[in-house]
Amino acid sequence: MSQLYRTIPVKAKFNDEEKVFWVDQCEHANSLINSAIYHIRQTHCSKLEQQGEAFTTYWRGDELCYGWKTYKCNITYPELDKVLKNNPHYKAMAAQSAQQTLKTVGESITSYNRLVSAYYKGEVDRPSLPKYRKRGGLAPVTFPRQALIYRDGCFYPSISRETKPHLLTDIALPLPDFIDSHWVREVRVRPNLGELWIDWVIDDAKQPIQANPNLDYTQAWSYDHGGTNWLTGVSTRGKSLIIDGRKLKSMNQGYCRLVAKYKQGKSDFYWDSNLDRVQRKRNNQMRDAINKAARFLINQCLNDRVGNLVIGWNDGQKNGSSMGKRNNQNFVVIPTGRLIERLKQLACEYGIVLTITEEAYTSKASYLDGDRLYKHGEKPDCWKPSASLR
Repeated sequence: MSQLYRTIPVKAKFNDEEKVFWVDQCEHANSLINSAIYHIRQTHCSKLEQQGEAFTTYWRGDELCYGWKTYKCNITYPELDKVLKNNPHYKAMAAQSAQQTLKTVGESITSYNRLVSAYYKGEVDRPSLPKYRKRGGLAPVTFPRQALIYRDGCFYPSISRETKPHLLTDIALPLPDFIDSHWVREVRVRPNLGELWIDWVIDDAKQPIQANPNLDYTQAWSYDHGGTNWLTGVSTRGKSLIIDGRKLKSMNQGYCRLVAKYKQGKSDFYWDSNLDRVQRKRNNQMRDAINKAARFLINQCLNDRVGNLVIGWNDGQKNGSSMGKRNNQNFVVIPTGRLIERLKQLACEYGIVLTITEEAYTSKASYLDGDRLYKHGEKPDCWKPSASLR
């Protein structure tokens, strides 16, 4: 069985001295990432030039472009760690924390190489190497369990020799009461909309349940998502329910009005602390709605002893949606995709089988008339539902 790691985000409450330290560490992490990307780009381009034909032409939509050839990048995390060991940003961070930062860059290169393979198979658009982060910005700082010391209800992270003499206070991360110290596998301090958050990555020894003897796997709850009615469900036991989406729509409309108010007369790229506050509130409201809806759906299955949960969803159906300004605002921003991801995390804990199925053209097609259903975007031009032929 695979291990279940959970991430619990907690808003940090640092004093002024602690906040200065963590902001400094996040700035060094951001600069270390940029240093790693600079080394990757320079080394990769030098290898292409040595091959003789470094540039090529390619199509981007209807535009013919000229640029570097698309080849896999052979730079790995061990090479980055070796090259950047004497970097001042590396030295300003704890060694294991700096290594975790470089590993994220190494993972980006691995993803890029996979996209290159998919690109030559015609599956994706032309990929590009990781781009530089904003200069002077903040990046997450990660500490694995080996870089943390637990004492008196707090975790004390490792601090580099370069930084330690300048500290004015002890740096400690208080452990929340609901987390056991033995569960902690990693701690991450990250910036988010003008605030610092602590992500506790834990392993509480819970394993996914393959089959729950209290559930009947011949029964199912099935849900269709929308706007005003966020989720409409029926079960094979003859029950039905609706999760109201009007509250979500109202919260999102309030968010849009406030953003428009603060950005009136300013450029599209304008952002300030007031907009940070508005965005934080909206994100918290959406996260709360997702968690409550997911818990309600799981509890409904457990109470009815139903082992299957089916949700209709089409990948990419909200991309490029053109239902009009008002309908787009009321439908596209509803976080159904995030709800499905939350259900995937919860369902395996209780042995519930979650099935995500295509729902394209189901509102027009008739099962009784034998209409064939196609995946989203694959409907042939000649296809017509039986209802339109009557």
